[in-house]
Amino acid sequence: MKIEKPCSPGHCLGILNDNMRTDMLRYVHEGVRARMDEQEEKPPRGRARRKSPLEMLIESIEDVLARFEGSDLFAVIGRNPFNAGPYRRFQPETDYRHDIELLTSQMAALQEILASLEW
Repeated sequence: MKIEKPCSPGHCLGILNDNMRTDMLRYVHEGVRARMDEQEEKPPRGRARRKSPLEMLIESIEDVLARFEGSDLFAVIGRNPFNAGPYRRFQPETDYRHDIELLTSQMAALQEILASLEW
């Protein structure tokens, strides 16, 4: 699978929205939103810093992969409602594996970006 490398968290989410075949995508969005809400409720104290959207997206993808990767939970996922072209037949097991591979590749690219920004 040849997928574009992201250059920002927003770009990555756009790639995921356009290419994910299952509703695992909603868990990524929910994870980011939960982290943003938590950060607003409990601001960092002392020398701690706020997490960047990039860090929150990486953590969210890591959580989704930890939940689904290496397991066969394709029976509990559905079609991505935002990328459900009528021409495409939903194949839970195949689409599940596609999305795991896509999330893994996007997370690796995001981690490269984060590593290049840290000093």
